[in-house]
Amino acid sequence: MIRLIKSMFNDLKFRGKLLLSHLIIALIPILLLGTLSFYQSYHAQMKELENEARSSLDQVASILDYKINRYNMLCEFLVLNREFSAVFLKDYDSNYFRMYLDLRDVVDPLIAQTKLMDEDIEDITFYVSGDLLGIRGNILPLAELKQQPWYDGEKGRRWIVHDGRVYLLQQLISNRRESNYMVIAIHHDSLFADLSRLSEHISVSIISGDRGPVYVSALPMDTRETTVLRKPLHNVDWTVEYTISHANAYLNALTIFKITFFVIMLSLLITFCLIYIFSSNFTRRIVRLKNKVDKVEQNNLDVVIYSSSRDEIGELTNGIATMLGRINCLIKRVYEAEIAKRESEYNQLIAQINPHFLYNTLSFMNWRAVKKQDIETSYIVSALAKFYRTTLNKGKTRVRVRDELDNIKAYIDLQLIMHDGGFEAEYDVDEELLGQEIIHFILQPIVENAIKHGFADMADEDRLLLISVYRTGQELKLSVHDNGVGMPPEKAARLLLAEGGSSGCGVKNVNDRIKLYYGQEYGLTVESKVQLGTTVTITLPYGQ
Repeated sequence: MIRLIKSMFNDLKFRGKLLLSHLIIALIPILLLGTLSFYQSYHAQMKELENEARSSLDQVASILDYKINRYNMLCEFLVLNREFSAVFLKDYDSNYFRMYLDLRDVVDPLIAQTKLMDEDIEDITFYVSGDLLGIRGNILPLAELKQQPWYDGEKGRRWIVHDGRVYLLQQLISNRRESNYMVIAIHHDSLFADLSRLSEHISVSIISGDRGPVYVSALPMDTRETTVLRKPLHNVDWTVEYTISHANAYLNALTIFKITFFVIMLSLLITFCLIYIFSSNFTRRIVRLKNKVDKVEQNNLDVVIYSSSRDEIGELTNGIATMLGRINCLIKRVYEAEIAKRESEYNQLIAQINPHFLYNTLSFMNWRAVKKQDIETSYIVSALAKFYRTTLNKGKTRVRVRDELDNIKAYIDLQLIMHDGGFEAEYDVDEELLGQEIIHFILQPIVENAIKHGFADMADEDRLLLISVYRTGQELKLSVHDNGVGMPPEKAARLLLAEGGSSGCGVKNVNDRIKLYYGQEYGLTVESKVQLGTTVTITLPYGQ
């Protein structure tokens, strides 16, 4: 069966294959996209609903915490008042007039002030066991408190919600007899007013840590699938719980799924029509491109391939044209490179002949000078031959430190002869560094600059040239120091910018070669002071 379907598909025209394949590919993701859109919408709705609920929960808990904290502070305002607390601790011993004055001047004003501060306080009642009984209607025996169904017998401050009323029970400072209590009755609806204005998809309840629910909303809601959010309060052992129903999110997601399914079906119909219309043009362009590629395959590299379209076929056509152009360019480059290679080999051969001729000539001159016993000329020719031999370095760009020093020693010997020994040269070299490889011909321009400019207008017996080679960490240092006339700092800075004349260009070239070969962190540094001399330090990487 699979073979038959495969055979029938292979026998279809390219346009039929396009139509069939696009229909199948479009039909398969319909259910996947619909299901995905439903679940994505559902989870997005739930996430949004949970975020809104969490924000509302934080706000409600904060407001409720604020209200409870305010009443707690009112309790502390009363209890911590010394005159107020003293009334409940005194032993009046039937001195009712004194008792009356304390209640009139201390207790009643504080209670009136407290009620005035918060209109949601319904009543303030005191339950005592002392001499104050019977003096005021809001001062009752302690036994009546113990008979209240909401009284739990625990001491300290307690928040109690019972039968639609809210009580704040506060233990007063006690005397030797039983404890005294103050009960503040707070308007229930004002305390929980913010909990009655929530969404119809959210049910709210407040759970006490040891008494169970203290508040439950009466809103009807679908509880088949819910999410619960909790937020504990800071000023009382209550926890606010939000129960979020998923029913609304499910209905919204189903609506989005229906819209998505309709859009997918409409897109499928439009896609089928567009494929049918454009398939002929599509296949015709592919056939045209194939014919041109066949010509290229037959070694006809002059075929013109171009497309003004910006779709995939146009990009493919222009890509093949670009590739063909690069092939032609590479063929031309290979041809030119072969010619350049032959010219380079010829020039290299000539370059090898010229130094060989020079060395033979200098050797002949040295032989003639020795034959005529002209020792000075023989010495000059030998130094010159050594200098050129180490300078040319057989065409290599790297030499050992030893060879570079041999080159500069030969150069200095020539300069000493030319200047009639007008300066002294000293060397301070770490012999362990003689085998290190460096780029060649980097000391000569610096030494030449020191002799030419550093020793100008200076007595011969005071001229000293010091060449040092040493190591600092992972850096190899070669320095040339002269005790010559020196230069101002601004002139020393221009030396590496090729603003110091022809010799300055030589020093700059050395600096540029080092930076190009080793990196920007290496190169030359120039330190100079007028009449104190100049030090040029070459910094190279050690071990490279």
